[in-house]
Amino acid sequence: MRRKLIFCALSVLIGFSPALKINAADDFFLGVTRNGTGIKVTAPPAFFDVEKDAVRVLVIGGVFGNDTIDDATKLSRELGSDDQSLFAFCSDLYPDHSSTKAVNNKDLKTFYQSQSNPEFQYLIGWAAYHFVDTIVLLDHSPFSQALFNQEASSRNYQITAAPDEKSNQQSFLDSISNGSQHVGGALEAIVLRYQDDVSKAVESLHQIAQTKGKSASRRNIESRAMESGLAIEQLLKVYGRKMDSVSYIPALAVMSQITCHHLGFENALDGDTTRKVVEPLLKKSLPTNGSGIAGNLVFVTHLMHPLYPVEYQQACRQRIWDVAGLYESNKTEFDGFRMMPFHSEMSDAVFMGGPILSLAGSLGKSQYFNACLSHLQACSEMNQLDNGLYQHSPLDSAAWGRGNGFAALGASMSLVQVPTNTKGWEDCKHRFVKHIQALVRHQGPTGSWHQVIDRPESYAEFTSTCMIAAAIKIAVNAGILEADDYHQILKKAELATLRRIAADGSINNVCTGTGKQKNLRAYYDREALQSRNDRAGAMALVFLTLQFQDK
Repeated sequence: MRRKLIFCALSVLIGFSPALKINAADDFFLGVTRNGTGIKVTAPPAFFDVEKDAVRVLVIGGVFGNDTIDDATKLSRELGSDDQSLFAFCSDLYPDHSSTKAVNNKDLKTFYQSQSNPEFQYLIGWAAYHFVDTIVLLDHSPFSQALFNQEASSRNYQITAAPDEKSNQQSFLDSISNGSQHVGGALEAIVLRYQDDVSKAVESLHQIAQTKGKSASRRNIESRAMESGLAIEQLLKVYGRKMDSVSYIPALAVMSQITCHHLGFENALDGDTTRKVVEPLLKKSLPTNGSGIAGNLVFVTHLMHPLYPVEYQQACRQRIWDVAGLYESNKTEFDGFRMMPFHSEMSDAVFMGGPILSLAGSLGKSQYFNACLSHLQACSEMNQLDNGLYQHSPLDSAAWGRGNGFAALGASMSLVQVPTNTKGWEDCKHRFVKHIQALVRHQGPTGSWHQVIDRPESYAEFTSTCMIAAAIKIAVNAGILEADDYHQILKKAELATLRRIAADGSINNVCTGTGKQKNLRAYYDREALQSRNDRAGAMALVFLTLQFQDK
């Protein structure tokens, strides 16, 4: 029987989790233009279900002539999806422009920051994330022969290929080949020329969907561990094996290593090894920023190992109390509520300060329970909006994805440690539940949350998905949220997480480190990293480990 541990995101007793109906949006979005216009896409719900192995074809208009915009709309009405083939349609990739934009070298890498052609970046990012088998770009030209990029030419599509040519169309296809290498895998793309005959386009699209053999995207998804235990094994090889400084990112990964060792993962670090990683950090100076405060959570796991010397465990306990003591020695408040220092007015502070205070209280200094709740209330008063979401800071009301992840995860980790009869607990629970209910309304069709929570045209972001889902799981386990309401939400979030983890630990669509931004556009423009990433690996381990404990 698996041992169940007690604490925070990695060790709260696990409950069973079941089913809440998610409100689907009327429109889906492929991305957002430079002018802030959402790029609409229509697709059946099954298109977003990664567990369905049907062929996925994405049809794009508006790239090679305005006539293709109307044609794409007509095709979306005439082409139905079935169990074998699923079609999605973006009638106009460039809704703010009447012609194709050139793709330059910068557009091939730093997603989604292009100053000239973000639409192109969103096209290949969306297609890669949704494992599109074939991108079809419509061309209303008088020719009938199709063009292929390198990936598509390697499969036997039953449509006539044009002779090799140097053209804008071929250049665009080649850019998809080059750009898709940076977002998790190759993409097959075709320019479909159909001689101003929509019925001919319908016939060709059916042929494309029935092409034999596995697409590049199908091979990509089959290379991924779409089961939490296997994904955890892959992540443990890369993340949480060292901790050079006291900060929350390596701390969460090291805590996951310890939890996974107790769960029986053979490649997880054992107690003696993690002690060698953590013990030198006891000599570090007290933190002077939020990340450093939260990084000290790592010491709690070393209070649970029965073989550690009593003196070492006491040193870990004292370290946690010393860090919590910053609440008294560096007094700060907001709207009459005391809070931990170094909050920088950001929603991140819920996580950076709350859990360490609740932990200090649970280790025998009960005054920190009151301090924890006051901190949560201050953070809520500072940044929680009337709709329940958190703005990232008072500079702008944008509900940044990871900023909401910090707020949700920090509150859940705090509330499960504070006795429910503590004054202010019910108020903090109410604020937390209101936040979760608001977040659930914005979970995307694949199970992800977005770079800006209530802006579905922004990209599906990895860390916010892991953190929000982990917060829900912790609260379900503790009985703060009703288990029967959240099974489907957590399942979808788990699949959304697994689909972006490659076997080597690379992870897609991870928002880069982000301080306070001045406007919504700045949050759109934060780079989405597409490689190994310590922050993403840590958050994935936190959430997937929680899910695994129910298996």
